[in-house]
Amino acid sequence: MLVTKNLSFNYGKQNILDNVNFIAEKGQVISLIGPNGSGKSTLLRCLCGLIPVKRSSVFLFDRPIETLGAKEIARKVAFLPQSHERLQGVTVYELVSMGRAPYHRSGWVNTKEDQEKIAWAIDYMQIGHLTHRLAEMLSGGEKQRAWIAMVLAQDTPIILLDEPVTYMDLKYQCELLRTIKDLKDNFQKTVVAVFHDINHAIEISDSVYLLKNGHVYKAGGSEQVITEQAIKDVYGVYAHICKFKRCCRNVVVPAGVHDGSMDTPLENLQIK
Repeated sequence: MLVTKNLSFNYGKQNILDNVNFIAEKGQVISLIGPNGSGKSTLLRCLCGLIPVKRSSVFLFDRPIETLGAKEIARKVAFLPQSHERLQGVTVYELVSMGRAPYHRSGWVNTKEDQEKIAWAIDYMQIGHLTHRLAEMLSGGEKQRAWIAMVLAQDTPIILLDEPVTYMDLKYQCELLRTIKDLKDNFQKTVVAVFHDINHAIEISDSVYLLKNGHVYKAGGSEQVITEQAIKDVYGVYAHICKFKRCCRNVVVPAGVHDGSMDTPLENLQIK
């Protein structure tokens, strides 16, 4: 569905992406992880056509992305960036309605189908009680949920999320992770998301891309990609990969400043 072949990108003389090969198939959750400045956000922007790329390096449904118009791309790929535009005087309902823009030939008259998609997204994100409030008056977490509803109203087979749990408290972080999994399981959406919390990537990913200095350090299943050595090599810190009996997945625990084992990472620590 979405593929890159030897994708490179520079800002002037600064190399941001270096020969990145990436593939996303239907009904997958793919996480991009890596330190700040490793190229994660830039990669997302290349995947949705916001950044021009070299010819035949990004393919959307087997077509070079540079051959597609903006609206055609927007009907296939929805993108939620880290930071959002400041919208003055816009209600939550109007914000979510903006997700239908790629389907409008002219003006902002919503069709019956538009209205159904908007209503579904609002209900799905459980923000019906916020629809008449101004988006600018929401808390950070509420605002993030409204923007995600806008992305869902766009109703694309591919969704790109750049740090989607930003501003959310623990409850809504957990709910959003469930939402991402549900979009894959019950709606066959392909979701590519950037996470700073490695444990979020472990929890929901079918595959993980670990980026370092603009190139893919490692890609594959989380257990193969997220190792103590990889974390040390890429992030420059020691961490323990722990297996808890009450937990169905590995958990990354950074070595504390008073941890006497910082220079000797533990392997597969077993804790009840």
